[in-house]
Amino acid sequence: MSVLSQLLMQLPAFLIALAGFVLAGIFMGKARTPAILVIIASILTLLQSGFSVFNQLVLLEWMINGEISNDTYSIIASAGFTIFYMAISALLLAAVFTGRDNPTTAHGDATSPDTATGDQAALAPHRGGLILTLGLLGLLMFAPLGIAAWIMASSDLNTIREGRMDKRGEGMTLAGKILGILATVLMVVGIVTFLGVMAILASSYRGF
Repeated sequence: MSVLSQLLMQLPAFLIALAGFVLAGIFMGKARTPAILVIIASILTLLQSGFSVFNQLVLLEWMINGEISNDTYSIIASAGFTIFYMAISALLLAAVFTGRDNPTTAHGDATSPDTATGDQAALAPHRGGLILTLGLLGLLMFAPLGIAAWIMASSDLNTIREGRMDKRGEGMTLAGKILGILATVLMVVGIVTFLGVMAILASSYRGF
């Protein structure tokens, strides 16, 4: 394959990395550590795309030309993709749960319902962590989870803005919504691309 074709194939990964940089920039002031973890994960996503291009244009050619054995190629390719995938997943999951300790009082004890104000106690608890996790899983593993994150986030954001849900989850909920939208868009693009390729192949087969 040509370099241009390989770059086009890596476009979804570029979009995911771009979304990571944007989200990290938005939340850097409010959640510095998770934002840094997301930036690192985004950089690794770009490096994984570069490795994928290297695999197709260089490693595969070396194997075809006999410069490396099939076993060596399989070990290098599988190890590379596995390491990148595990590192990116671990960083993103760590970003979700980092800094999620319960708020403490001046004496260091966890805040309890007894110490909450009447207004705060009456608010529904937010689902920001769950929505952000669904958005990440939709983007990384199973795209339909992104649809669930999008729907839940839209509902919760409306509830938060109406003053009926804990406002502290607004940032995570918004981030989960953005990831859910991106996962959904990439899923639709993938389906349309797949159908287009199948139509072209079917047309070529009939023509043959």
